[in-house]
Amino acid sequence: MPAEVRGALELRKALRNFAPDLAKETRKEIAGILKPITKEAKGFVPTNEQIISGWTVEKQKGAWARVAYDAGVVKRGIGYKTSPSKPNKQGFVALAQIRNRSAAGAIYETAGRKSSGGNFIPRFVPMTESSAGRGRLIFQAWRKNNAKAIPAVLKAIQSSADKLNKTASVR
Repeated sequence: MPAEVRGALELRKALRNFAPDLAKETRKEIAGILKPITKEAKGFVPTNEQIISGWTVEKQKGAWARVAYDAGVVKRGIGYKTSPSKPNKQGFVALAQIRNRSAAGAIYETAGRKSSGGNFIPRFVPMTESSAGRGRLIFQAWRKNNAKAIPAVLKAIQSSADKLNKTASVR
């Protein structure tokens, strides 16, 4: 669940320009919040034996090999980013994000959100009632930790703003 923070991009630019050490400290603080969530998401990745037959690397050739499932690749693909994203169609920017860069991981995470997918999707580990319409790995880890993560990120941003204002008033 995203939180809308106004002026956060301007704060990050000001930190980078006027207090680079404080900017690094803020990024490290946010990274410290996101690391346990990514670690937990990696724990939800099923092994190659647990995934549906025919989707593993050994079974795929040609163009489909790129999206073949390999648990190691999916785990390595889960990570976080503390730099702002590009604006989306609505103009919103993510200040930090947890994402899965592997194609198979993204498919596993989101498959079945909008449709039953014929024979393919029902063979996946089903989404729980609480995760229906969301995801299986990152969303599940985020749900378990978001009661702590969102307030911690907002607190890190606010403390950075307070420190920057304090140093600006001293000058």
